[in-house]
Amino acid sequence: RGPARHRSREKMDKLAAYADSDEEEIEGNTLENSKNDLSEKELPPVPKPPKSSVKIQDLAPAVDLSLESNPYYVKTDTKMVYHNPRVQDLWKPLAGPKHPDDINPLGVANNTYLGHIEKCAMNEFVFAEQFHTFNNYGYAVNPTDGKSNYVGDASSHRKHKGKTVYGGNNGPKKKRKKIDPLAWKKDIDVPELTEEQKEMIKNDRRKARGHRKEIQSAEETSQFHGKIFRDYQGRTFMHIPHELKHGPAQDLKCYIPKKCIHTWGGHAKAVNRIEWFPKSGHLLISCSMDHTVKLWSISGNRPLLRTYKGHSAAVKDVNFTHDGTKFYTASYDRYIKLWDTEYGKCISRHTSKRIPFCVRAHPSEEKQYECLVAQGDKKIVQWDTRADEITQNYDEHLASVNTIAFCDDGRRFISTSDDKKVFIWEYGIPVVMKHISEPDMNSMPAIAVHPNGKYWIGQSLDNSIRVYTCGARFKEQVRKVFRGHLNAGYACQLGFSPDGKYVISGDGRGRAVFWDWRTTKTYKKLQCHDKVCIGAAWHPIYASKVATCSWDGTIKYWD
Repeated sequence: RGPARHRSREKMDKLAAYADSDEEEIEGNTLENSKNDLSEKELPPVPKPPKSSVKIQDLAPAVDLSLESNPYYVKTDTKMVYHNPRVQDLWKPLAGPKHPDDINPLGVANNTYLGHIEKCAMNEFVFAEQFHTFNNYGYAVNPTDGKSNYVGDASSHRKHKGKTVYGGNNGPKKKRKKIDPLAWKKDIDVPELTEEQKEMIKNDRRKARGHRKEIQSAEETSQFHGKIFRDYQGRTFMHIPHELKHGPAQDLKCYIPKKCIHTWGGHAKAVNRIEWFPKSGHLLISCSMDHTVKLWSISGNRPLLRTYKGHSAAVKDVNFTHDGTKFYTASYDRYIKLWDTEYGKCISRHTSKRIPFCVRAHPSEEKQYECLVAQGDKKIVQWDTRADEITQNYDEHLASVNTIAFCDDGRRFISTSDDKKVFIWEYGIPVVMKHISEPDMNSMPAIAVHPNGKYWIGQSLDNSIRVYTCGARFKEQVRKVFRGHLNAGYACQLGFSPDGKYVISGDGRGRAVFWDWRTTKTYKKLQCHDKVCIGAAWHPIYASKVATCSWDGTIKYWD
């Protein structure tokens, strides 16, 4: 079988070679016949293109194709740069053709690295004014930096004196004539004053100046109202009773009073403030609009012990020193006076010729001779009563300062003002340590510090009491707000119970209002007076005794 297959393959190869040779011969014959046919026939002439007078121009701008070989060349569509290009190259204008409607800030020739600065800027009104002026008068202001100030018809500019369509005159301005305000006196005959009349006028002016500068201090007197000044053991009313010597008990629990047990009615006019004797509370002091300060006893028949007279105007504030042996008074006669509690003598008197609204003695025993005074001239003055001089001025408020309260053991103090701001100061440093001011805040004419020293409260004039922390932050406790009383327009005195569980405040309707310190719940509204209850103070030792004062001139003792 092998030789037969080989012979059959040879035959097939010969037949394929024969067929290929026949196809090549047929193609060659057809090409030669087509050439002979074309040569025999005559071909038509080819028409030439007509000549045109329009020259063909290349409108595409020349583009430097060598930019791609530049190592600093950056394409606009490049998103990744593999070298550090220079600022000059990044801010060069775009190379290549640009669409006329395409606004590209990089296509503008930059005169700075950050962009292009125009030398002339004109708003719409100025352009419209000059446009209409040129159309009507034939001239306008030249916006370029040329030598001439105007462009257009110079004769028309001189004729209209540079007037615009809106009536303005850009030409030289005429100077106004000065009018003598006293020219009318020249036409009126004024009679001359005689020597006596001139002397009387001088005396009146001299008296007016002296009345403003000189502030006379009233004569200080004191009257003891008791039967005997000393008892059989030689003790005065300054002696602390035995039950009050040791201070409040450690497990003291306070209660809200229910009834009035005594009424003091010695003042002839409204009472402004009351204060208990420090630590023991066996005496009560009050100041009034009748120019006097009175000292009351709470033991026995609760008599009036002594009256202090030494001011020629209403007494605004009173404050005991650390041990209670002395007290300060502030009056509308612009005097601050230091008194001896026991003997009623005026130790010193001081004035800065400004009305004091509040006086506070320093709480430490070493600095009892120093006091802070809140004044109506936006200042807080620190007095040294031994040398009768002002040692420091705290001048940051924008309105009259209302009240002052010491905190942090006398190292700092809080001040409030009519400018609706609260300032925290370091004692002796006239720089505000903490500034509290909010858009929704109101003025706080009265403040009090919690017995634990960690909080203080302010009597806000929006019928609420706000709570703030002491220490480093002095932050407002937004969720703790006491409401339910009417104090708008009144600087009602407020305070705490000795155990710190209750908050007490006066009211514009003559009530004393009690709140729970922890829950801010209103416990009781005690109707105390017929007029405004301007002051309320809890006894420092007795758990359920409170004193209130009013503008009706009375002081009431509650239990």
